[in-house]
Amino acid sequence: MSRIADKEKARARAQAVDEEYEKLRIFNIDSRRIVLVDDDEERSGGYGIVRQAKLHHSAYLPEWLASRQYGPPQLVAVKQIKISAVDNMTTLKRAFTKEVLVWSNLGSHPGIAKFLGFHADFKRKEAWLISPWEPNGNISEFTQARKLEVPEKLSL
Repeated sequence: MSRIADKEKARARAQAVDEEYEKLRIFNIDSRRIVLVDDDEERSGGYGIVRQAKLHHSAYLPEWLASRQYGPPQLVAVKQIKISAVDNMTTLKRAFTKEVLVWSNLGSHPGIAKFLGFHADFKRKEAWLISPWEPNGNISEFTQARKLEVPEKLSL
């Protein structure tokens, strides 16, 4: 296959990813609404870092006014995808778009964290997934913190 054909295929794939990404804009959360909480609740995984944050109802209203009008900000988990300088942004955007597409279509399931939205600015190397904060951590941390018997673990 020629290099020109390869470039055309890559351009077509990038365009398809961009089209799918645009459809997901309804889930995009303005980064000004997200305030990361400085504490030791940071958890790291293979593909990202999970941090606690407050999701404000408005990016434009002062906090005191937004709290009066809409209630307090929601405590959320922000998964910050690890992006390095060597990552191919097209490949990363495709993988991120797939994850957002799948998670947003799962709906409500008791065994899966609720999807609230995402923030992505690939030029600034930012890609975040947002879900409600679970105070007991993930399932592994929950079971390790308690002395659960096998039947109890299986019921989870």
